[in-house]
Amino acid sequence: MKVFTCDDHDFFWPVGVASVIVAKDRREAKKLLDQRLKEKGLKTFEGRKYTLVEMSMDKAEAKIICDGNY
Repeated sequence: MKVFTCDDHDFFWPVGVASVIVAKDRREAKKLLDQRLKEKGLKTFEGRKYTLVEMSMDKAEAKIICDGNY
């Protein structure tokens, strides 16, 4: 399995967003995130393009996805 992050998908309010997706590949990650966004009434990738970033599983890492700094 792979870990992907996304900090630019659709949102309710103009504040930072952050999602973590665990999937076998980028295609599945997009499908899973789109399902969750749709469940919440938010736009999927087709309606609002977003970026999936794969995190390396080869090293210890902490990633701040959204720190509130605008």
